[in-house]
Amino acid sequence: MEFLPVDGLRCGDIFLRLEKTCGARPDKQWVPAYYFSVCLQDGTRIGYCDLRIGHNDRLYIGGNIGYGIDEKYRGHHYALKACELLFTLARKHHMEYVIITCDPDNMASRRICELAGGKYLETAVVPEWHNMYEEGMRRVRVYRFDLEDGPEGKEGASDSKTVKEQYATATRLNTRISIHSRYSTNKQGFGNWIASHYRLREGMAVLELGCGTGEMWLGKGRIISGCSRFVLSDLSEGMLEKAKETLRGQEGIEYRIVDIQDIPFKDREFDAVIANMMLYHVPDLKKGLREVRRVMKEDGTFYCATYGENGMMKYICGLFEDRNIREPVNDAFTLQNGERKLKTVFSYAERLLYEDSLEVTDVGDMVDYIYSLNGMTVLRKLPESRIRAVLEKNMRDGILHVPKEYGMFIASGFFTGTGPL
Repeated sequence: MEFLPVDGLRCGDIFLRLEKTCGARPDKQWVPAYYFSVCLQDGTRIGYCDLRIGHNDRLYIGGNIGYGIDEKYRGHHYALKACELLFTLARKHHMEYVIITCDPDNMASRRICELAGGKYLETAVVPEWHNMYEEGMRRVRVYRFDLEDGPEGKEGASDSKTVKEQYATATRLNTRISIHSRYSTNKQGFGNWIASHYRLREGMAVLELGCGTGEMWLGKGRIISGCSRFVLSDLSEGMLEKAKETLRGQEGIEYRIVDIQDIPFKDREFDAVIANMMLYHVPDLKKGLREVRRVMKEDGTFYCATYGENGMMKYICGLFEDRNIREPVNDAFTLQNGERKLKTVFSYAERLLYEDSLEVTDVGDMVDYIYSLNGMTVLRKLPESRIRAVLEKNMRDGILHVPKEYGMFIASGFFTGTGPL
């Protein structure tokens, strides 16, 4: 097995520093492994973590991932963030899943496994031949973390179960956000641009569907506190936990798990409803839009951002034409068809375009982006070295120029027709 470059394993306030790698020892059921220090951005070491590549009876008990955070640094979800970074590395090794185990009495570790999206399998007996038995362990809780993406094609991208799994934690979303924040040519930032079009007056009731990490609302405490009601919601419990962490200390926010197809609020309850970069995931979009309209006041406004059909995905696939890689764009709700779909429910819909592109100087970040996507299944089966080589070949003067196509719609009014979506 080839050990991969790991310089880019960083997320928010921590990064992983590689200390060593160890090759396999089949006679002892030892698999290849990476060993890291968990560090704050200033380089302070606050703990450790490791990733073991492969599966066998020993790893079912001991797990693919181990971690520990020094006591003075606990309580900040650093272990959770380290695990999420290791999931990214495991995907690059084409692992379909990883196992993490913990002492049944260690409630903190159990919570980390649950927040990270682990599926509890069983409480297993530690066999006498295992080194953990010698260390005094007799039972372990076993969690499985599925890393492969959901079904291919449009149905997979819009299936509620698949969406919940893809966004169970913030890891993939943070990877996608990071490449835009680092390399976008429009320095205003997509989130700031979207927010600049909101018309949120004091006393309004506001609902956001699919709030993600909540970063959109950082530094906007004045807007939040001025609302009579401010609800952030998401389909994923893990993502909602991340939003709570992001906006910790900000008062006046109500957090709810909500499916846009069945919004648990009364008719005409909100002055503004927001749904950014998520409508293309909704299995029954018309039902979802009708629910939005139902909970909006007569003079309410719906804000929704999305992508176009001629942006990053089309460009990336075009670089690999010789491998016949064609990734169908999820066109359930795009800049090209969004206005028509909105007008089956709303009487008015305006499209606004955001001018931007990427100028990527480190193709490793683009590789991480590709691995974070739900889809790109064929492309991600290529060796990472091959993907990296193609990207580097298309750089000009040390820069990979990547087109983007993003924008938003502002909709209002009520359409009573019944035309097809």
